[in-house]
Amino acid sequence: MNSFTLGSLIALLGISMATTDASSQGTVDRTKRPAGQALPKIELPAIQKATLSNGLQVWLVEQHKLPMLSFNLVIQSGSDHDPLNKPGIATMTAEVMDAGTTTMDALKIADRLDFIGANMAIRAGLDGTFASLETLTKHLNEALSVFGDVISHPTFPEKEFERLRSQRLTGLLQQKDRAATIASLAFNHIVYGPDHPYGNDPSGTEQSVKAFTRQDLVDFYTAHYRPNNATLVVVGDATLADLIKILEKNLSDWKKADVPSLKIPAARPIDSRRVYLIDKPGAPQSEIRIGYPALARSTPDFFPVIVMNQILGAQFSSRINMNLRERRGLTYGARSGFSFAKQPGPFVASGGFVSTATDTAVHQLLYELDRMHADGMTPEELAFSKKGLTGGFALTFETSGQIARALQNIVLYGLPENYYENYLQNIDRISLDDIRRVAKSYLDTRKMAVVIVGDVKTIKQGVDALHAGEMVMCDVDGNRIAQ
Repeated sequence: MNSFTLGSLIALLGISMATTDASSQGTVDRTKRPAGQALPKIELPAIQKATLSNGLQVWLVEQHKLPMLSFNLVIQSGSDHDPLNKPGIATMTAEVMDAGTTTMDALKIADRLDFIGANMAIRAGLDGTFASLETLTKHLNEALSVFGDVISHPTFPEKEFERLRSQRLTGLLQQKDRAATIASLAFNHIVYGPDHPYGNDPSGTEQSVKAFTRQDLVDFYTAHYRPNNATLVVVGDATLADLIKILEKNLSDWKKADVPSLKIPAARPIDSRRVYLIDKPGAPQSEIRIGYPALARSTPDFFPVIVMNQILGAQFSSRINMNLRERRGLTYGARSGFSFAKQPGPFVASGGFVSTATDTAVHQLLYELDRMHADGMTPEELAFSKKGLTGGFALTFETSGQIARALQNIVLYGLPENYYENYLQNIDRISLDDIRRVAKSYLDTRKMAVVIVGDVKTIKQGVDALHAGEMVMCDVDGNRIAQ
């Protein structure tokens, strides 16, 4: 059994309140900018660790101020483990998990949880699957009895599977009418290709979902939902000794087994910029995505990259949004972001823009990316970015559920266990040279794809005149079509 010290954010909040109270008691010179305060040292509650007899790792953060607990089971298999010819299996498995067990149907599961005011949810993401539970301490035995049964004995009833599959197919059909969804999914398919799981829609395709069988879900569960492939994060009103006893009781039937290894090919680098057009006749707006497969969450450049992107496109006052929305009025909002994942996730600059100004929007997005790539940012922008990232940091730890989700990221991506302790210092130490370096490294628009979903009749001539790259026509899935 191991533990490491993290601390309490209440100390941080106390520092802020004390500073405000002290300044309000004296005379304030409003002609001078208030002096900045030194960064506080963040100390989160201590994390205690143990391992159950079935191999499940347990992390506990004790918080006894409220009589409740938050559980977050992190399984290290998500849609990245989908068979390439059957995308959507991971998300469908998670969706049907709580539809029945060997002793309860879906209604009985819901009734038992509702009676004690507990909440349970299971979902699969790109890199992992997450089962959450929130309950009052006095109902812990009952809540974990239900939770443990769902995790250990799901039956994936055929009737519920067919019902949820029908819902999934309806949702996939509806996606075909949403230009923003078409653009995002086609972009992933274009930049990652059909041989990489990040290029597939985690919800699957009409073809793959129609081909699903109940046995596919059982097989995915059997292969990946194993205690030795998971970590249970618990935050709240319990001691480790008491928690381990009740977990052993309710998860004793959940057995460890070998988990298939995963080999994901490296994303193919983009050799030159191309413009991919997807026709949506009559569309009043064009959805634009510009980017490439960029960085994994494990990159040592994580902090300088997020500081850089804060100014580039991550906030309302970013360069991209101020240019395209505030100055030019071409959009309700434009943005950029790095989606960090276990494998290199995409960088994307995006937005929905007035159709007749599609060429202007593409030009200005590329201009802002090139400007950051060439010049970095100003000292004032660097200071503003840091304040934006550090100012709201404490708000992400206000509830037990938020703390559990934060620790989920440490578990999922193998981050240092003192990651949050050092977060503010890691932001603060970023220099202008760091920004210039990562901008040069990760914002080369010559090696990005430009994906546009819009009315081709309206936009093609203007976009072609930009000479932004070879123009390629694609269907709604991002597959090339003959011109």
